Amino acid sequence: MGNILSRFCTSGHPKSVELPVTDIVSYAFDRQAVYDAETKKLFINAEDPSQFLTANQTTTLVRQLIAGLHAAGLQKGDAVLLHLANHYLYAALFFAIIGAGGIVCGANPAYQSFELNHIVDLSRPRFLITSDSTASLALVQQVCTKQGIPLSRIFTLPSSAGHHPLELEVAAHQDSTRAGPNTANPDPPIGRPLASLLRHGETTWMTLSSASEMRATTACYYSTSGTTGLPKLAALSHHALVAQQTVLPTHNMPTRTPAAETIRLAALPLFHVFGAAWALLATVRHGQPVYVVPRFSLLPFLAHVARYKISETYVAPPVVHALNRLDDAATKTQLSSLRYIGVGGAPIDAVALRRLRSQLHADATVSQVWGMTEFGVATVFRAGENDDTGSIGRLLDTYEMRLVGEDGREVVVGEGRVGELWIRTPGAMSGYLRHEMSSSNEGVAEAGWVRTGDTVHVEAGKLYVTGRAKELIKVRGWHVAPAEIEAVLLQHPDVADCAVVGTASADGGEVPRAYVVRQTTRPGAEKATKSPISAQDVFDFARRQLASYKKLDGGVVFVDRIPRTTSGKTQRFKLAQMGPTEGAASCAV
Repeated sequence: MGNILSRFCTSGHPKSVELPVTDIVSYAFDRQAVYDAETKKLFINAEDPSQFLTANQTTTLVRQLIAGLHAAGLQKGDAVLLHLANHYLYAALFFAIIGAGGIVCGANPAYQSFELNHIVDLSRPRFLITSDSTASLALVQQVCTKQGIPLSRIFTLPSSAGHHPLELEVAAHQDSTRAGPNTANPDPPIGRPLASLLRHGETTWMTLSSASEMRATTACYYSTSGTTGLPKLAALSHHALVAQQTVLPTHNMPTRTPAAETIRLAALPLFHVFGAAWALLATVRHGQPVYVVPRFSLLPFLAHVARYKISETYVAPPVVHALNRLDDAATKTQLSSLRYIGVGGAPIDAVALRRLRSQLHADATVSQVWGMTEFGVATVFRAGENDDTGSIGRLLDTYEMRLVGEDGREVVVGEGRVGELWIRTPGAMSGYLRHEMSSSNEGVAEAGWVRTGDTVHVEAGKLYVTGRAKELIKVRGWHVAPAEIEAVLLQHPDVADCAVVGTASADGGEVPRAYVVRQTTRPGAEKATKSPISAQDVFDFARRQLASYKKLDGGVVFVDRIPRTTSGKTQRFKLAQMGPTEGAASCAV
């Protein structure tokens, strides 16, 4: 494998990188840049820059939260679920949970009950941290009640812009506790204020001193979509996170923006491995400030880049398309400080990347970034190398690859030769939580190889994705598993059978389309009749239970049957070919 790998690695051979033997929290706080930890602002609320944490404030807050989590009953190996949008305190929570011996499990705040219940069922968290908004609390309460989790295990983070930062709010909380119940401003009926954890002094974080401990100790659960069921949780150890982070800075630091001057904008979700890769650990370790926004919105994004002189950011393809539709002159002015944009989460064409780069400074790099939750970022282009061919980049150090054909045999890498991409790296997950894995499905195959489900070919050391062995639908950068939507639709009493596929959207991406078999209303009668359920009924039913990006924007098509193989597998390629004349009816929402 080493000989094959040497043909396309950018370094000419699989480069071995010495990995630090340490836990991920110590790794993050082992500062590699000289900066004033007392005064330099690192985690900053982009919407209100008066709310921030310096390095020293971050360290203190992490230690306070660790002490509070221990006092609340967190044990080593317990999961804590963060049901939160991006927040400038997210990193402190991330480090504190892991430093207390726990496991961070991020959850999309857009999840509805069905989705959040599934993640809670998998992760079995000891505590849940959510926004104190009425909607968030009600949702988390509903899920906890269903799962039998005491409501006292819910902690809340202030959602109102009028609240003081958490580290300042604790004083007010302590005063109110000493004074007794405050009927004018009572605590929420469910969920304890997160500030209540800060009353127990400080405790330093758990440390690990051997590679075996690093591999055996899980730090995070990240949600990932499979093709055969609901989302899985990939378990990443301290060793995996350290391995992933160690190879990132040498490849992605802009060549003409020294590391000490790198300023990032975090608009991607921090509960996702792509959004967290640069926004959490690199910030403290390299002294690189990050401005955090709750979620992406185009005009505020442009304003923040211009106001804070952002030099580096990461986006999904729909953001690129949105930027390309703007007036060139105005966009150039607002984006003039950018020197590096990483684009990932879904495929994007070379034309769109060239168009975006034309609106940036001459020294700027626009690079595709490719990876998976299971092993982090695997390919990028080095800063300063602008690719015009549509490649996803070159392999990072420590990453090995092989191409495997449909017959299961390895494909010898060469011009035009295509195969499913398998990856092996020290940064790979330990496995899927509560899921068995085998080489016949996505996940870890033999000898630590991870099947990606993407078909790839290699030219001049650059990787090109040619298709997808997986059935995932990529909606605005989000991965949507058809099986998850199907599981929801089948709960409707008037749906007998269904299948979901991706169909092209107006912006060049994909959206879900459902093919539905109506339930027979009189199955025992001489003339059975079909349920009168409409396309709008199906659309609304799914929309109420799933995040907005999973809604059936591709329409609902009624058919007589779902084509399947003799073994029961859905033949999705046949569904895509079924037109309005096939089946009982065809409707689009």
